[in-house]
Amino acid sequence: MNVKSQKGAAVVEFAVILPLLLLILFGIVEFGFIFYDQALLTNASREGARRAIVFRMDSDDNRIFSGSDVQDAIDQYLYSDYPENNNLRLVTFGTDNLTIDPNSSDGDVLVAQGDYITVTVEYDYDFLLLPSIAGIPQTIKLTGRTTMRAE
Repeated sequence: MNVKSQKGAAVVEFAVILPLLLLILFGIVEFGFIFYDQALLTNASREGARRAIVFRMDSDDNRIFSGSDVQDAIDQYLYSDYPENNNLRLVTFGTDNLTIDPNSSDGDVLVAQGDYITVTVEYDYDFLLLPSIAGIPQTIKLTGRTTMRAE
């Protein structure tokens, strides 16, 4: 083979392999965002569970925790400069669709010493690029769940 017959072969090979390289690169970035968000949700649920296990007493000497206190602890962790600034620290490209259980609408919840309290934080992550290329669902649900024993 002579050199003249090989001209342009590298360009063609690069053009063939480029989409695969870009898919891998964007996949690494996208899944990095997902793992970051998952870590934030897990830590936020842990903060909420910590707030829930440290009970207080109501007027009838029942042990209670407040759903609004739990939600407030989670919001303080997930939002920058809460409550003045409501910028969600999660990396996303969709809407602010966060679900917290227990939340402020639950009011005061009775708890006995030794009970297990589970705090769940869910978030629908909207993909940036991958679904249009790889057939991945447009949205996936990320869940942070922590169970702690009441003191």
